[in-house]
Amino acid sequence: SFEQMSQAIHQYLEEQRQATAKQDLIAELRKAGPPVRILMDPPRVTVAVGSDDASQGVATAPVTVVEYSDFQCPFCQRVMPTLTALRTKYGDKMRLVWKDFPLTQIHPQAFVAAQAGNCAREQGKFWEYHDRLFANQEALQPELLKKYAAEVGLDAGKFNACLDSSKYEARVQESLGAGTRLGITSTPTVYVNGRMVNRAQPMDVFQAIIDDELARTTK
Repeated sequence: SFEQMSQAIHQYLEEQRQATAKQDLIAELRKAGPPVRILMDPPRVTVAVGSDDASQGVATAPVTVVEYSDFQCPFCQRVMPTLTALRTKYGDKMRLVWKDFPLTQIHPQAFVAAQAGNCAREQGKFWEYHDRLFANQEALQPELLKKYAAEVGLDAGKFNACLDSSKYEARVQESLGAGTRLGITSTPTVYVNGRMVNRAQPMDVFQAIIDDELARTTK
């Protein structure tokens, strides 16, 4: 009910408001003041990437972008075209890795959708399925998840058995735990070589960090 969800919704919206205000203030200060050179190494964390994580790009790419995301999150849907454009722009210089972080308090279908994504990954069609879920993120009930699987060419029998058995429930829980230990509270949370970018930021924000990382690799 709304009464049960209202506190979680309020917290989520407040976090988004604070993050937006912070980014707006930084942008305003940069425009108003003299040019700024940052000489200190930016804060970064170690984000573990598994060999079987859904990814695009070569493992040896100098820049690894890890996205903790939620199939039912509208902000995650908003950042998707930006990350796709960045992959096109940087090619083999950038690797994109997906991590599940379903916000179950406000997105009731996100956890099962995350499991479905792993069932699609098992058959080598994660990204096709990923795009289909974001195109239908208001309709992610289990029977529809199975329908989308057939539409993108997955083996329906194997997919349905995978989803019905909750085969990847523990894996999604593990990803949630890893994200929580990193301090993640909202999605999308993206790490560019360990440098955190919160929310659906515009392309120039990501591009500035990626260019800086590439410049550091040539020094």
